[in-house]
Amino acid sequence: MTDVNQLITEHLDVWTAATEKKSGAGRGNNGAVTLYGVKKLRALILELAVRGKLVPQDENDGDVGAYFDEILRLRNELVRHGKTKKAKKLDAIAKSEIPFSAPESWAWARLQDLSGYIQRGKSPKYAEDGRVQVVSQKCVQWGLFDLEKARFINDESVESYGPERFLRSGDILWNSTGTGTVGRVLAVEVEDDQTLVADSHVTVVRSISGCPKFLEVYLSSAGIQDRIEPTHDRSLVSGSTKQVELNVSTVIALPVPLPPLAEQHRIVAKVDELMGLCDALERQAEDGLKAHQTLVETCLATLTNSQSPEEFTQNWARIETHFDTLFATEESVAKLEAAILELAIRGLLVPQDPDDEPAAIWLERSTRTRDKLVKAKAIRKPKATKDVDGLPKPYALPESWTWARLPEVGELARGKSKHRPRNDRRLFDGGEYPLVQTGDVARANPFIVESESFYNDFGLQQSRLWPSGTLCITIAANIADTGILSIDACFPDSVVGYIPFEDYVDVTYFDYFIRTAKNDLEHYAPSTAQKNINLEILGEVLVPLPPKAELNRICGRVSDLLKLCKTLRQRIREAQGASVKLADTLTSKIH
Repeated sequence: MTDVNQLITEHLDVWTAATEKKSGAGRGNNGAVTLYGVKKLRALILELAVRGKLVPQDENDGDVGAYFDEILRLRNELVRHGKTKKAKKLDAIAKSEIPFSAPESWAWARLQDLSGYIQRGKSPKYAEDGRVQVVSQKCVQWGLFDLEKARFINDESVESYGPERFLRSGDILWNSTGTGTVGRVLAVEVEDDQTLVADSHVTVVRSISGCPKFLEVYLSSAGIQDRIEPTHDRSLVSGSTKQVELNVSTVIALPVPLPPLAEQHRIVAKVDELMGLCDALERQAEDGLKAHQTLVETCLATLTNSQSPEEFTQNWARIETHFDTLFATEESVAKLEAAILELAIRGLLVPQDPDDEPAAIWLERSTRTRDKLVKAKAIRKPKATKDVDGLPKPYALPESWTWARLPEVGELARGKSKHRPRNDRRLFDGGEYPLVQTGDVARANPFIVESESFYNDFGLQQSRLWPSGTLCITIAANIADTGILSIDACFPDSVVGYIPFEDYVDVTYFDYFIRTAKNDLEHYAPSTAQKNINLEILGEVLVPLPPKAELNRICGRVSDLLKLCKTLRQRIREAQGASVKLADTLTSKIH
């Protein structure tokens, strides 16, 4: 057993270092992680426990055969007194049913033989309050009995519950249904002042083996939890992948490893001890992550609080020497990226050049261009807006900058898809013109290089082909996602297009602005109280406009810094991948 203990205790750095990105992470995700290594360690502890490799066997523990005979005698006694049902006749356990080799001093028994009661709960009549609480699958968490989620049963219907249905200390609750909850196992302690029953989504297993906690350990182990999948060749559930149910008729026949009773208690004590170690490792790792997060936020605040590009350059130089320490998680890199974009649109990323044409002159020229295009009916006339000078400004700008609105500097218009129904095959058959949807924009990073749908000539007639370089902004589904066309493409009216009036303007700047402003829209649209984005609100948003030459320098600088962030993120993922692989390698040593 020394090697097993060393495997656990001598690799604590591996268990805490191995992390993985939380599920659902994607564009806009802050890079939050789960402690993959500790999760694997918990699974390893359970697997070692149920295989007899966690504590040594002791020849003084007694004969497991005599112990098993006593369990069967007790079960027959319960049947004789009408306290449990007669066991279903089952075949002897075949070698092919035994999932792993157990110690010689152990035996195998079916779950039915070790239990005085295995039964799904009952659908109750609920009440606002009462004497009896109903335990649902939401109450059964891993390692936690959450009665705050329990409802009450109607007092009048309590009489319909036989005495066996009331939960007792040591009962094992096994979630029988529910996506994300099915399979959870918990041995519960029922207080003297509690009266509890289970609903039909929970199976109650009442052990008579003398150590229900060992049975909880086994049912929680990976070998059993893997079988809570309908595709498993020895699945314990029935139904589809979307809705599965624990099959009681299959569960009662489940082979269970049976150590001597004294060894079961030693195993449970050791599991509790090591799970306490896992708890401590999690707290330590989480405290470390919080401390690291605070450090990152403090350092980034020195960047975003810079009062000039020169001060930013000095602060950046101080932080850059500690990049490997500061930006060691994807979450910290995401915050660095956000800080870079914020500094960019506030004029603090690159120095101003007194020889640059002021933004106000560019704005005045663009406004004249807009008016000419409106008069020629080349674009629609924007809705009248309040004068910028009379509105509160989000922050002070460099002297050569000015506040403007998107329609004053470029064409801002919704896409077109007039034909109904929109999925009419006549629009698409033999199509060659890319049709960009909101999902394509959401996946842009930041460029849209392809689409999944294509209009034909008929489809193009009822739409519009926007040129490469157009900034796309979603106003439905994923609100205010942005992407820049790298191809000529159509898009529907759930997407807004933006094209600067003048040439040689890097539209990426406006992409950076929308990405920064969308989480604080009311800050940039003081004349509207809405937080959602539509064409009208986009036309109201105040945009910090730099001189055109500086805008292009800003985009070049941001591009370089975002490439650095991409490199940092790749290094983090490689390091995490190596840590995860090492954790997997260590856990595989038990086989």
